[in-house]
Parts: sequence; structure tokens; C-alpha cells
Amino acid sequence: MVNLRKTGSILLIAIGAIFVFGTFVNPPVLRPLLAGTCHRLPQRSFDWAPGLCARCTFFWIGVLLSSLLMFLKKLPGSVMVGLLLIVPMALDGSLQFIGFYESTNLMRLLSGFLGGAGLCILLEGGAKDK
Repeated sequence: MVNLRKTGSILLIAIGAIFVFGTFVNPPVLRPLLAGTCHRLPQRSFDWAPGLCARCTFFWIGVLLSSLLMFLKKLPGSVMVGLLLIVPMALDGSLQFIGFYESTNLMRLLSGFLGGAGLCILLEGGAKDK
């Protein structure tokens, strides 16, 4: 029988690795994928990570690290905790989008990382509920 939790974590590791690689190396072959998932505005990006904006960069770093922990069965799973960790990213992005305020790269870094980790914790919690 296929272990969906392990298969899912391997898939997330692969996707996270592709995006993190694309963030730092920015190869031409991945640019359409990166551009399709992120606005890539230079003023919202780090100079040392040209492939994605700060929020997306650390979202994918959070996904990659958390999915590695998920694979090793070291990630706590909780739907509620996962959702709570995603909220800062959703609020930061939404409030900036509607013009309420201009986020900083530090806030994007923190909210993106929490959102990426939260996604994996949410998925792990949903897998444990089954």
C-alpha cells in the first residue's frame, strides 16, 4: 500500500527544492514557473535572491524545511496550528494589496516562512485526522 504521507512529503520536498533553487539561481528554464507564481517585483525582493520576492522566497524555504521534517516524522501536525501560521502571510499580503500599508521585506520574510511551515503543518494535521 502506498504511504500517502511519505509520498506527499517527498513531493513537497521536490517542489520546494525546485522553487528554492529557482529563487537563488534564477535559471531561464524556471523563469516562466517563477513568474507564474510570484510578481517578482525588485523592490520587494532581496538582491541575493533574484528569482522570487521576499515573501515567496521564504514561503518556499519554509515548505522545503518543513516537508523535510514531515518526511522524518518530526513535524507536529495540527490543522488549527497550520491555519494560524498561514494567517500572518494572508493578512500581510492582503493588507498590502488593498493599500492599507506597505509591508517590509522583514515582515514578508517572517510571514512567508510561517506560511510555508503552516502549510506543511496543516497538511500533516489533515493526514493524521484520516
